Amino acid sequence: MTLETAPLAANFGLKDEICDYWSGRAATFDGSVSHRIENRFGMPEWQRLVRTACGVGRHDSLEGWQVLDIACGTGEISRVLTGLGASVTGLDFSETMLALARAKLAGRDWRPVLSDAQSMRLLEDAGFDFAITRHLAWTLTDPQAAYGEWFRVLKPGGRLLIVDGDFRAPRSALLRLRHWLADRLSGPQQPQGDRSRHEDILSRLPYSEGLSVERLMSDLKAAGFTGFHQLAVAPLYGRGMRGHSLADRLRQSSAHRFALAAIRPWD
Repeated sequence: MTLETAPLAANFGLKDEICDYWSGRAATFDGSVSHRIENRFGMPEWQRLVRTACGVGRHDSLEGWQVLDIACGTGEISRVLTGLGASVTGLDFSETMLALARAKLAGRDWRPVLSDAQSMRLLEDAGFDFAITRHLAWTLTDPQAAYGEWFRVLKPGGRLLIVDGDFRAPRSALLRLRHWLADRLSGPQQPQGDRSRHEDILSRLPYSEGLSVERLMSDLKAAGFTGFHQLAVAPLYGRGMRGHSLADRLRQSSAHRFALAAIRPWD
């Protein structure tokens, strides 16, 4: 290591490693069954979940709503939101991911913001009616800082939806059976990305032992959120995945996934 590269290496922290890891996976990210939302079956189920979290009718639009897609990645959740008529801000700390989302969402009511989900300096206070994030919470390096920021940028009475999973939790006999059947049908799933690097990063995160709904609720409550309720995710990975193979559907439904909604209370 030269004197010129030493400071750069010293400043390359865990958050930078995470950004670099996901940026490296961006080009193939939409090929992941757990990420890509299929239009015919998946999109209606995701839109139904969002409507429920927002407290609107089953056929209502979100026209006039200012919505924040936290860690938007390649823009799949933003597709759900703009399809409902919302004005969407897609936030991500990976320029590579945002570039893909920008191309995908061209012509829609969507704007990108390059920002860390734990320090949203570019976003004003109380600017959003609704915020959503998928598969982010368990990767946060400073969860309380993140939840404080999410609270700050929501309007009083604004709603938050977190779709995530306790991917470290032991599987029940039924979930193990589903995974076993999936492997029998299609062969063992090939790991996506550098698995050893993924595990190394995960081992250094606050939620390295897993993220349960109870732990998440407690941490969100400490940030000021109230009005918690769980929403059913089975339709997302059941009816919503009828466009995928049976093996994929079994595999996706064999994990401990959850959706937790919360509210920023009125001041």
